[in-house]
Amino acid sequence: MALNKLQLSATLNGDRSGFSGWSLHGQVFRADGGSLSARLGDIQTADNIETPPVTRLFEAWLQKLFGTGDRTLALRAGLLDYNADFDSLDTASLFLNSSHGIGADVARSGRNGPSIFPVSALGMRAAFSPSATWTFRLAVFDGVPGDLANPRRFVTVRLRPGDGALLATQVDFHLSDEARVALGAWQYSRALPQIAQPTTSALDHGIYAAIEGPLPGQDRVSGWLRIGYAAGKVQSVKSYMGAGVVLKAPLPGRPDDRLGLAVARASASADNAGSALGAETSVEATYQFKVSDSLALQPESQYIIRPSGRSEARDGFGFGLRLIFTAGYPRKAPATQASDPTVPPDGPQPPDQSSDKPS
Repeated sequence: MALNKLQLSATLNGDRSGFSGWSLHGQVFRADGGSLSARLGDIQTADNIETPPVTRLFEAWLQKLFGTGDRTLALRAGLLDYNADFDSLDTASLFLNSSHGIGADVARSGRNGPSIFPVSALGMRAAFSPSATWTFRLAVFDGVPGDLANPRRFVTVRLRPGDGALLATQVDFHLSDEARVALGAWQYSRALPQIAQPTTSALDHGIYAAIEGPLPGQDRVSGWLRIGYAAGKVQSVKSYMGAGVVLKAPLPGRPDDRLGLAVARASASADNAGSALGAETSVEATYQFKVSDSLALQPESQYIIRPSGRSEARDGFGFGLRLIFTAGYPRKAPATQASDPTVPPDGPQPPDQSSDKPS
């Protein structure tokens, strides 16, 4: 089976037009293909671009940046991607399993998930960096992204009182230019029915912590560890743990290739009958081969242990090849870069990057 995603994004930097500190960003994508998770029966979504066929306006926001250097405040509003600012690890972005992009405890929250791929929501976000060491983020999103009755709409921007809101916060402590510790929390304002007792409701909420960066004494090996807990009574995942390592330049003469191994473990909540479930564990190995600045090939494999946490479920195995092609203007968009290269950084940056912002 084949999955594909075509993404077009652009950011207009107002500094060059006399609007100092302002930026306008938009992103549209088209996704097609079948469902790998339907075959594997997993709860974590083995391929992070899986979605029913849809063309969608995913991001459309306006931002104002105050300050310069290490001390900045960025205010952003519009259609926002929660995962662009919260619960995102650069080191883990090499991998295809969705849990390495955002923890399954957060991804499975709410009535229709948080504001993440493939459907976003209106929101407002503030990011404050008082120094090169600390970053504080606070945001509020519509509690139900999209339109549950029309899941393939191009865009849904209405706010309904019954949706409630999703509140999110995260604090980052930068150990170095490439290493950091993150602590985050989130909560929905509207209660949801409990899984095992639908007549009783509760607020969906959770916390998570993560650390990433080069391993001690290593300049080519980076790793991460992420743990999180959620209100398992009202959603399908009650806790999550993910970890992995990435080796840069694993072969002589291949300085831009990367080899990675990662584990994602999601502990499932009780099912509708109130029966306890176990944990689903994904073990993923991948190698990213850089062909050129615009083209990368990435073979990978995943072994899914106890899909959806059910003891009677057969383990699953998947093998695939991802083809990544990028093009950018006025700057190139590297095929090995997971984040959107059109978005200027609004937090502390390494000294050699602070003045090198894309337009």
